[in-house]
Amino acid sequence: MSLHRIAARIAAVQALLGRTSVGDNVLDSQISALDVDAEGNFVTDQKKPFISVYSEGSTVKDSQPQQALRSLLPNGSTVFFFETGIAATMTEVDPETDESFVVPGMPSTDASFEFALDMTMRQIGDALVDPENEWAEIFRKLCVSFLDTERSRASGDNKGTRMAAHQLKLTVDLKPDPPSGQPLKATHPLAMFFAKAAELDDPVVEAQVALMQAQLAGTPFSWELDIARYGMTRTEADNLLIVPPAGAEDDIDISEVIPSDATPVVADGGAP
Repeated sequence: MSLHRIAARIAAVQALLGRTSVGDNVLDSQISALDVDAEGNFVTDQKKPFISVYSEGSTVKDSQPQQALRSLLPNGSTVFFFETGIAATMTEVDPETDESFVVPGMPSTDASFEFALDMTMRQIGDALVDPENEWAEIFRKLCVSFLDTERSRASGDNKGTRMAAHQLKLTVDLKPDPPSGQPLKATHPLAMFFAKAAELDDPVVEAQVALMQAQLAGTPFSWELDIARYGMTRTEADNLLIVPPAGAEDDIDISEVIPSDATPVVADGGAP
């Protein structure tokens, strides 16, 4: 999985925490939060309304040669899912009337379930485009553009327990990963992600960031970075005069290539 894809997913989770009706129950890649059992019924391991964020699948096409597909650094079209669900077991009970409700004033009905999920979906969208939300800003910076959005819903009744869920499928054009060893400018979205993640008191995210930074570590020479960035073979790099000539220091910079004088080709026994 690409580093930008990991960073975008974590940023999306952080962007939603405390900004929707589910509060802090925003889950990272916890697909079991909404599942289907062997009988085709919807099941969940959650005790209260939730949002689950995960990424699944990406497609990179060689339609833009400058992306250097062979380097395996482009991320291309990448899909992120935002799922939210609610079940009858997650409702609250009015102590005065002993009736369950989704939110105060809204009884626990199918219509109320759908309303609550529609509102949560709207809140997800608002959070992801909020200019004051720094995590959402990082998520958007990791994306070149949003390519496609799909909304779907599902509902069911599993052994008398009503459940409903909505899903937002967001397809984005994710920026290519930087090659390992390339220093990141402070304005690079991945550098911004690392800086923002350092503010969190989350040992899991801390461990994830440490592994991501270790993957980028290293100080290769500029010509080695070029080979990695474009996925070239050593022979191709030699032919393009990217690799320093034999006997030269590895960190030498080739500033000019001077071709040798042309030699006339003379046919056997004839003039040039």
